[in-house]
Amino acid sequence: MQIFISWSGEPSRAFALALSEWLPLVIQSVKPFVSSNDIRSGQRWFNEIGKKLEATSFGILCLTPDNKEAPWILFEAGALSKHVAESRVVPLLIGLDKLQLTLPLS
Repeated sequence: MQIFISWSGEPSRAFALALSEWLPLVIQSVKPFVSSNDIRSGQRWFNEIGKKLEATSFGILCLTPDNKEAPWILFEAGALSKHVAESRVVPLLIGLDKLQLTLPLS
């Protein structure tokens, strides 16, 4: 199962990387994707992210107070939820309370 882990900013990236290492230890069939690790130097990063978003129906958004309204987080969340009935997008709140989230992430 592919899992797209979305991040924006250093605290969020650190959580994304830790999560990408931990998840396969818990669920061996999981293949996490984190852009900072899984896009090789020289690759067209926008194309690679687009391919992964298209092929993935489960995503985790690493949200912090500083990135909860970041354009890339919102873009990736929208792309992940492309098939509403089939897709799952889960916010991982880092230093946030669920009441601090606004639409569309809430």
